[in-house]
Amino acid sequence: MVKKARLGLYLKDNEIKKHIKIAAAKRGVSTTIYCAQAIEERLRREGELGNKVSESKMAFLSRVDKLRKEIGPISKTTAELVKEGRRR
Repeated sequence: MVKKARLGLYLKDNEIKKHIKIAAAKRGVSTTIYCAQAIEERLRREGELGNKVSESKMAFLSRVDKLRKEIGPISKTTAELVKEGRRR
């Protein structure tokens, strides 16, 4: 038997629970399977699941790289930047 991980889900009201039950029933799956699939889909879309980096993250990283090249080297060491950040 495969051991499954358990996750508790607390909803803000019974109305959302009702909508989840209806959506799961329309698809012929349990509410547990419906919620698990929805969470996995969201994680994939946001690039949090698997090793693949999402297109939006790649676009952001490209913009950061371009900006870093335009600005040039930073005159402070990493340690100085960390200290400065802690003081704020």
